[in-house]
Amino acid sequence: MEAEWVVLDIFENGTQAEIVKGYLQENGIIANVRSSTVPYGGSAIFGESGPKELLVKAEDLEKAQELIEEVKKENDKNNDDLPE
Repeated sequence: MEAEWVVLDIFENGTQAEIVKGYLQENGIIANVRSSTVPYGGSAIFGESGPKELLVKAEDLEKAQELIEEVKKENDKNNDDLPE
């Protein structure tokens, strides 16, 4: 049976998506990045720029969401410590 892939999040660019993909993979979650313009012709029309979708297996979605939330909370905490 083939795994069902679901969109975890959409990022402004490939760099952001690849960073999060790497973090997920370090934590045991397989992830893929694709152009979010796939239904409209993908990179053939829009090139490699533009928004990117980060996909994970449906069975890993909840764990992936929890990991992303942990990172967001840590970033918010760190940003609170910055001087204004």
